[in-house]
Amino acid sequence: MAASPRHQHFLLVENDAQEATLLENAFKAIPDCGTVSIARNVSEAKAYLKGAGVYSDRQKYRFPSTILSSYRVDGDSGVDLLAWVKADTELRQIPFVLLVPASAPSTNVTEAKATGSVRVARKPKNSTDLQDMLDRLAEALCSDSADL
Repeated sequence: MAASPRHQHFLLVENDAQEATLLENAFKAIPDCGTVSIARNVSEAKAYLKGAGVYSDRQKYRFPSTILSSYRVDGDSGVDLLAWVKADTELRQIPFVLLVPASAPSTNVTEAKATGSVRVARKPKNSTDLQDMLDRLAEALCSDSADL
């Protein structure tokens, strides 16, 4: 069952603390949108998604309604995480947003879409533009998850 547009839970896979904070703040600025958990690398994200180890407490670590991942996360690939999620029968229904650098070649975007990404968002280099893009993304995800 899909989460209602309000009170969702987002899993953000991002090792850049500044970008993680910007996106977390974008979600917090939207009343009743939901909550955000942050995984700092792909291994942590996989453990979170499987409810393994410290993540077994689903009261504390809610199952995500949407996953957002950077294209590169601490040397790993967000596309590899996406493929892993889409190959798992319990996880494949979770909408997945891949955040790629503005400088990424279009083949990276094509690869992400072919692997099953619901949305690919390009991250601008300029911090003001990045904040604006993250604000718009959070608003879109919070307002109507069915549009993903």
